[in-house]
Amino acid sequence: MDEFLGGVDCGRIVVALFLAVVAVTYWRLDDQVSSGSRRRSRASTPANYKLAALATALSFTCAATAAADQVGPRKVAIPGTNYDMLLGGAATEPAALLTRPFLAAIATWLSAEFGLPALDRHPRIEFVPPQRLAALRYGGLLPPATTQNGRSDQDAEAPSRDTVAIYSDSERTIYLSNEWTGKSPADLSVIVHEMVHHIQNLAGLRFECPQEREKVAYAAQERWLALFGGSFAGDFELDGFSLLAKTKCFH
Repeated sequence: MDEFLGGVDCGRIVVALFLAVVAVTYWRLDDQVSSGSRRRSRASTPANYKLAALATALSFTCAATAAADQVGPRKVAIPGTNYDMLLGGAATEPAALLTRPFLAAIATWLSAEFGLPALDRHPRIEFVPPQRLAALRYGGLLPPATTQNGRSDQDAEAPSRDTVAIYSDSERTIYLSNEWTGKSPADLSVIVHEMVHHIQNLAGLRFECPQEREKVAYAAQERWLALFGGSFAGDFELDGFSLLAKTKCFH
């Protein structure tokens, strides 16, 4: 209702401005025909142009606003599959987004785009607190976070905030932060990344170093982001040098 009223108000302003342009134009023409002052006619010209420009600009703004208000849920097909994702829809529980058809579509896309083996065994997915992810990432060596008064405090542990997801080879499980929402292509790109590791694991692929294992995973994630006009720099503030350090063996 607010958007509708806003559109009505915007329209009224545009109409009022155009009526003002017509009034000023009529006044100018009438002034030129009559034997009145030419000075008033010349003075009205700048005002006429300004009103016309303002009305035109506002009309474009109103049109753009109306178009933006009309953007709603839309289906986006994962290339090379028959699976359509619903973007911009109503809030959905994160776990409900990660269905078997969705994971199968991601696996099909990865196989087509990067030549990875086509596998139909999907990973288990578990949501855990950020501290648990950090412990998995650092091999359980990370001590519990504490505040200055000695009490446990999840928010006091900075490294946990850097980890969104972890794939466990032995458990064939993607561990996701319970703060993950899955509301954006960037969120879903994390699943794409970990699905690469799942396929690598099941296929028994071997790599010279851990960074080499990450190379395809980051490439897949980057290509996924590009499908939606995103990028590592824009969505994750990850620059090219940092990405190179994560994907290249340095020994």
